[in-house]
Amino acid sequence: MNERVAVIGFGVTGESVVRHLLRQSAKITVIDTRAPRAVDFSGVEFLWNTQHWPSLSVDYAVVSPGLSMDSSLVAGARASGVKLVSDIDLFFQSVTVPVIGVTGTNGKSTVTSLVGHLLQSQGFSCGIGGNIGVAALDIIDARHEVYVLELSSFQLERSELHRFYAAAILNVTQDHLDQHQDMACYLNSKRRIYARAERVVYSRSDDRTCPPDPRIGITFGEDIPPTANDWGIRTSDHKAHLARGHALICALDDLPLAGAHNHQNVLAACALVDTFVAQDSLAQPLMMFDGLRHRFEKVAEIDKVAFVNDSKATNPGATLAALKGIPKRNQVILIAGGQAKGADLQPLKTVLKDRVRHLLTLGSDGPQLEGLALQSGIMTTAVSDIEQAVILAKRLAGPGDLVLLSPACASLDMFISYAERGDRFTEAVRAINTVEGAA
Repeated sequence: MNERVAVIGFGVTGESVVRHLLRQSAKITVIDTRAPRAVDFSGVEFLWNTQHWPSLSVDYAVVSPGLSMDSSLVAGARASGVKLVSDIDLFFQSVTVPVIGVTGTNGKSTVTSLVGHLLQSQGFSCGIGGNIGVAALDIIDARHEVYVLELSSFQLERSELHRFYAAAILNVTQDHLDQHQDMACYLNSKRRIYARAERVVYSRSDDRTCPPDPRIGITFGEDIPPTANDWGIRTSDHKAHLARGHALICALDDLPLAGAHNHQNVLAACALVDTFVAQDSLAQPLMMFDGLRHRFEKVAEIDKVAFVNDSKATNPGATLAALKGIPKRNQVILIAGGQAKGADLQPLKTVLKDRVRHLLTLGSDGPQLEGLALQSGIMTTAVSDIEQAVILAKRLAGPGDLVLLSPACASLDMFISYAERGDRFTEAVRAINTVEGAA
């Protein structure tokens, strides 16, 4: 091959690109804005602390999704006439089997994982990756019969229009407006997933997920399915059931995934796999799927108070969905705050008033949430860290209440990642449980 390639950005994706290109004998130069760090890639040139495009002669450059397309590095490469590609472009050049793509503001990881779980339950060899934590290029395997990719708006905006076997936009709410020019740009990035998809899956309750021609799609929603091919919810024997058209799949009460937002996720996953998995084979694997860590994950129940880790809720839409999915009989002590990423937090105002008894805020944009709580007439307290939040929440909660970490914000002002934030919450809850159990 012997192509000369620049890899711009050396995070998880950048490293996967380098591994992939080395297998193809490419000559690689990695360019990163950060300080040098120890690496184990012999034969690769590294340019650390590089803020502007250097004078390089390359066949193309691979841009990592974490780097803004308006950055000096990327803009400089473009101005020099360098062809820009993404890791997803390299992925599609290397696979020939069907690829299912999942995007949206919230629920992507849950749906991607559930689609993979459903496919594997039927004996398919399935690669699962993308924005979910395992880079797309790292899951390529000649034995796989199908792939499922979670795709961010950043990955989609810098990729070619690819032929997905099936593609879904789950929902669209404000997120990443600190990097996208506006909501229209964010939405347009998401909609690129539909451009060449053979099958399109979208939500009946969110017009922004619609493809250009809605007639070609399969829909999902919490209402009765409008056609035999659509997915929704039907009532039978006084119980709500997942349904495809008139066919009942299983009762909602039998699903481990709780909350109305998770029911939408399950419906979307079923729609994406309905040509791979027979209707009568769905119920058992659905009932065996427990969900993901840090996504509405029940950590413990202490003195009849449930503690739930929803740290992956890094935007207002995710927290809105989590709160709306909780039965109104449960009073909520909500822990929220962090970096809002330019998102408008105002849509949370009504649901805070309806569902939250006390709001505990932390992080750089915690004061914005405090303001909403005051406008909504609910009690609010600012805390300095997650441990203080858990201790105070336990004091405030009574039997039947739910303590929910659902920040509506990113975590990077206080934590390495949303996962560390969730782990700290879980550890703090377990510490309380240990102390009280020993008392």
